[in-house]
Amino acid sequence: MNMKSNSSPHAGTPIGKDKMQCFFAGPRTNRTAFTLVELLVVIAIIGVLIGMLSPALQSMRELARKSNCGQNLAQISLALSSYNLTNGHYPIGTQAKTGPIASEPKGFHHNWAAAILPMLDSEVIYNAIDQNASVYASQNQKVRELRIPTFICPSATGIRHNATCYSGVTGSTETPIDTDNDGTFILNRKITDDDITDGLGYTLFVGEMLSPESEDLGWMSGTRASLRDAGHRINSGLKRIRNLQPDTPPLDPSYVGGFESDHPNGAHLLLGSGEYTFRSNSMDLLVLQQMANRSDGQLPKAWQSRSSQILDQPEAAQDANGTGPEEDGSDTKKAEQDKSKVPPTKVDQSPTAAGTTK
Repeated sequence: MNMKSNSSPHAGTPIGKDKMQCFFAGPRTNRTAFTLVELLVVIAIIGVLIGMLSPALQSMRELARKSNCGQNLAQISLALSSYNLTNGHYPIGTQAKTGPIASEPKGFHHNWAAAILPMLDSEVIYNAIDQNASVYASQNQKVRELRIPTFICPSATGIRHNATCYSGVTGSTETPIDTDNDGTFILNRKITDDDITDGLGYTLFVGEMLSPESEDLGWMSGTRASLRDAGHRINSGLKRIRNLQPDTPPLDPSYVGGFESDHPNGAHLLLGSGEYTFRSNSMDLLVLQQMANRSDGQLPKAWQSRSSQILDQPEAAQDANGTGPEEDGSDTKKAEQDKSKVPPTKVDQSPTAAGTTK
C-alpha cells in the first residue's frame, strides 16, 4: 500500500531563501502636523496680539460712547431752544414754595428736565405727569421711575436706573439752590435771553453729572439730582462717588455739587448757543465759574492771554509823530554808527582779479 505523506510546500526549499511580504491597511502618506511646542508658541503669539489690540479697541469704544454723549447734549440743546421759542423763556430749574432747596424726597420739585420732554418727542410721558402733585407723589411714581435714554450717558456706570447724567447749571459758586442764584436754571424764576447779558455763546447751560445710586432721587427731581453748580473742579467729587462706603457720611441736604462723568479725564459742557465741548479735569476753575454766571459783565477769562510778555515793536515801526527812522535825525545817526561797526569788505587786489576787471 502506497502511503502518501503531506509534505510542506516549502519542502526541499533551502532555509533562508523565502521572502516575507508585509501588507498594510492603507497607503502611507507624508502629512506633517504641529508639534506641541509649535502650538504653544502660536497660542502665545495670538495672546500677545490680543493684549496689544485690547487698549486700542477700548479707546475706540470710548470714542463712540463719547460721541453718543455729545449727541444727547445736542438734543437737549435743541429742546431748550425750542422751549424758549415756544414760551419766551427757558424752563424753570426747579419749583417749590420757598427756598433754598434741600435734596430730600419731599417738596414739589418739578424741574427743567421734565419741562422739555415734549421737545424730546416724549409728549406722552409729559402728559402722564401730574403737574399739581409733588414729583414724589404716588401718582407720579410710574413716570418718575422711567429711564429716559436721552438723559443717560453711555459711559456712565453704577448709576440709578432712572437717573440723569446731565444737570442744569444753577450758578457759579457752591450755593444752595434758590431764587438768587446767578445761573440759568434756578428756583421759581423764568430766565429769558435778556437776563443772559453775557451772551449765549459764553454761558454754561448744562454739564455732565453723576450721583451714587443710594443718594439719587431720579431725573424728575429738581434737586442736586438734576441741578449742579460750578463751585468745584470737574470730577472733583468722582472719588467719593466711586468709593462710597456704608460708613461714608452723607452730604448736607443743601449741598449742590459740581460736574462729574465717567469719561476719562473730563466731562462735557453745553453752552447756551448749542455748542458742547469736552473740558478736562485741569480746566481753570475761574473760567468755569465765569461761564456758569449768566450776567457777570466781565471780559471772558478764557479768551485772555495767560502770558505777561510784552511784544517789542518792529524796527521799521513809526513813532507817535508818524515819522520813521529815515525821517528822524537821531535814528539816522544811530544807523550811521551801526554801519561804522560793520567790517569793510575786502577787495581782492591780485593781478588775476585786476585782469579780470579790465
